[in-house]
Amino acid sequence: MSFMLPIKRFGQRTVVLVLITALIAIIVVITATKGISTKSYTTATVVAAPATSSNRKVLSQQAMNETLGFGEIVVVSLPDRTDRRDALEIISAYTNLKLKFVDGVDGSKMSKKEWPDETPKTFRDSMLGCWRAHANLWQYMLDSNLETLLILEDDIDWDVKIHEIFATLSEKLQHNPLRLDTPTERERMAAPYGLDWDVLMVGQCKDVSNPNRLDLSFSYHDSNGPYEKQIAELFRSQMRKLTDKEDLNRQRIITPTWEPVCTMGYAITRVGAMRLLTNLSYLGLHAAVDTEIGNHMKAGNLRGYTVTPPIFNAWRVSGWKDTDIQVHRQYYKSVGKGNKRGKSMNLKESARIKMLEALKQDNWARYNEKFPVERKSGATTK
Repeated sequence: MSFMLPIKRFGQRTVVLVLITALIAIIVVITATKGISTKSYTTATVVAAPATSSNRKVLSQQAMNETLGFGEIVVVSLPDRTDRRDALEIISAYTNLKLKFVDGVDGSKMSKKEWPDETPKTFRDSMLGCWRAHANLWQYMLDSNLETLLILEDDIDWDVKIHEIFATLSEKLQHNPLRLDTPTERERMAAPYGLDWDVLMVGQCKDVSNPNRLDLSFSYHDSNGPYEKQIAELFRSQMRKLTDKEDLNRQRIITPTWEPVCTMGYAITRVGAMRLLTNLSYLGLHAAVDTEIGNHMKAGNLRGYTVTPPIFNAWRVSGWKDTDIQVHRQYYKSVGKGNKRGKSMNLKESARIKMLEALKQDNWARYNEKFPVERKSGATTK
């Protein structure tokens, strides 16, 4: 009897409608949440709390793996430069890196239909081939399930402590004061270098920062960075514009990318690959690939960070083997000094030089030391 009192007060029809409405609401909620995936590729709509120093340390340790914490490391190399491939195979094995070689492109064999819109008619075959080789890697990035890709050219050198150098860089980029956006949950949990950039320049032969925004930079100590005397003057000059520090020993500076020269070493994100293909292929091409990247950085179409002095640097033997661009070969009269007398700059300890030292041996001297020759009594030597 007491149970029926509320029903009589409000009316049985009202109670039934309330129960039906509640049931429908429950069904809608269950249906809506059932299709939500927890495995979204990126979580840009989820704002994460700032990464703790412990999280940053864990993520930075990914730089110790064979791809330095990137999805892959690819090297663009012409098929006939087996000499360069041999060299990189040796030093990558010595420094525990896994490289994937991708064939360069012979621009002379490209059809006119392959040229992007507005490509200058004065473009040399080598410029076209270089652009297409890099564009193929941007395309490769989108065809894969990689989040980041490190792209290298085949005439380079790096420090023997390459893993430690990138681990330090990872920590700094995870605590990056130049970020425009708060790190996403995905970045905080699985991106050792963040994902807020299109291009990360780590192997340029020259760089120029935005002259109107020299305040946008920060420096950090890298215990495996080069001493000031090992840094090329053009990079020392650039660093002095960005920092008041008198001592440039083992210092690196990170700036928003403005005008990089050369593409010896750079990383890209998936969005970066899309923007590169859009601006340097789909919408046209107006200059050499490195110059064009700089043009779009200055225009604001691309976002990047540049590390100075660079981590990857050119290896030079002072001869025509230093270049695959034919127009440059006319300035060289010989093949060069050879790898025995080759050199690189901006490195504390060259992996190429340390590799030779580590592999050098005198096998028979060791045999003679361990198993001395016993001479017979009375024997004489001449």
